[in-house]
Amino acid sequence: MKRKYAEKNNILLVNITRLGDMLQATPTIAGMKMENPNCRITVLVEKQFAGICDLLPNIDDVVALDLGMVVRALALEGEGIIDAYKYIDEVVDKLKSKNFDYCLNMSNSAYTALLLKMLDIKRHGGWTSDDEGYRVIESDWAKLFASCVYHTNRHFNTLNLVDIFRCSADVEQHPLQLQMKVDDASVDYASNLLNEFNFTNSGPLIAVQAGASQGKRQWSPNRFAPFLRLLRDKYNARIVMTGTKSELPIIESIIQKSGADNIGVAVGRTSLVQLGALLKECKILVTGDTGTMHMSVAVGTPVVAMFLASALGFETGPYSDGNIVLQPIISCGPCNPTKHCSRPDCHDLIEPEFLAEITMARIAGDVRKIPAHLMSPKNLVVYRTCFDDKGFYDMEALNPEVQDSRVVKFREAYRKVWLNELAEYPVQDQAPNRSALGLYDSFFEGIQGVVSVAQEGQQAITQLLQVVADHRAPASALREVSEKLAGVDKAIEVLGFRHPELGLLTRMFIFAKENISGSDPTSLASQMGDNYASLARRGLKLSNFYKQLN
Repeated sequence: MKRKYAEKNNILLVNITRLGDMLQATPTIAGMKMENPNCRITVLVEKQFAGICDLLPNIDDVVALDLGMVVRALALEGEGIIDAYKYIDEVVDKLKSKNFDYCLNMSNSAYTALLLKMLDIKRHGGWTSDDEGYRVIESDWAKLFASCVYHTNRHFNTLNLVDIFRCSADVEQHPLQLQMKVDDASVDYASNLLNEFNFTNSGPLIAVQAGASQGKRQWSPNRFAPFLRLLRDKYNARIVMTGTKSELPIIESIIQKSGADNIGVAVGRTSLVQLGALLKECKILVTGDTGTMHMSVAVGTPVVAMFLASALGFETGPYSDGNIVLQPIISCGPCNPTKHCSRPDCHDLIEPEFLAEITMARIAGDVRKIPAHLMSPKNLVVYRTCFDDKGFYDMEALNPEVQDSRVVKFREAYRKVWLNELAEYPVQDQAPNRSALGLYDSFFEGIQGVVSVAQEGQQAITQLLQVVADHRAPASALREVSEKLAGVDKAIEVLGFRHPELGLLTRMFIFAKENISGSDPTSLASQMGDNYASLARRGLKLSNFYKQLN
């Protein structure tokens, strides 16, 4: 893999965020240690999440940032502003004293980018700031992350966020799953809690996480109840409900509809590490896209995960081999994470009977195909999580016939482009499928337009460099070439909107343009020329890979 900063000795990792995000950082952290056994890793985390770091292996030190204190102080104004300044100044001095030689900022917030600029760590990945305080995306992998979150672009991405951030840190070696420590005391607690439930069934122990971070991503209690009844009455299962205290009303509603027999409620009764121990005791976890899902695979317990509403399995799916991901196929999905949904029809595409059957099939062993006795759902893709030969997360559809073949081909083509362009992995060059050579597809019209306009941009940059070098050139010459470049950039952006399958390609170009750095006109022009060249080259590769798949 192409790596800019493979060797690291004293590392700062910035991940001021939630449980699931910290767990998803563990392959990167472990990979840094695998490649640099003597390195020291310090994590900068928001104070309320600092305890999570105690559960994660390979972390040597934790610096907790009290953002709540800063916000409260700033709200007081006057002396409060001075207090906030003093506190940040102390944090900066403390971090500077550690003499870090590399930093990865996994948080894309403006304040962490500015903080890293103040630390002036020379080698870094992810997000930082320029000399004027504007946020800068450091690596192409981070630019890809930023490009993928645009709504229409999400359909065409198959690279998990774990791998994107891992590659942002130039990490190639890594464990093929998330990691978490569980101590003996927590194992004992989990065992005693299970005994307290006095199960009368003797079947598999199944954990169920009914709550989710958003209501629209939370399967209805009216569907959970028959699902639990099937597990308990048909398969003799013992069920443990997990979650936080705030999710108790959801659990109570489900139990009211399903009955309480052989259903133990651990909601609000475990710490994070105790929850990890409890999940480790279970045969499987059934959940949505939650922090509990990431914790389960981190302790080695497989999951059956429902990716509803805004959740997309390719982005944040369970990072280990052999899990089951259920992804509804619906015109509005995956939806915008920030938008409310009053009618989440995607929930209705998962039937309780199918969920119970596929759960039991996974308990019986690795599922490589949908069991013969189960009818394949029509509007639901059933995926099995896996890894490719380069160690990148992937998902294989167990019922590929229900997918949009065109979208699948674009996903595969983009995956080849990014692994070849960003990681510099060789991609076997194949002759385009003969049946595709005469194929008319609006995509080909769009990609030809993008490549052509990008080449116009390269020509305009050549003219610009000539004008800059010629001190006798009139101002009108500079204005003319500047207007030409503005027209080229506008055309590229329009083509990305007009052809949604090209949005990921053109958005990468836009982010690259926005992150050009420096003040020398010749250097700026040369960087822009490189961006046009990259766009044209990637466009041709995307077109060729897509043709090969038809």
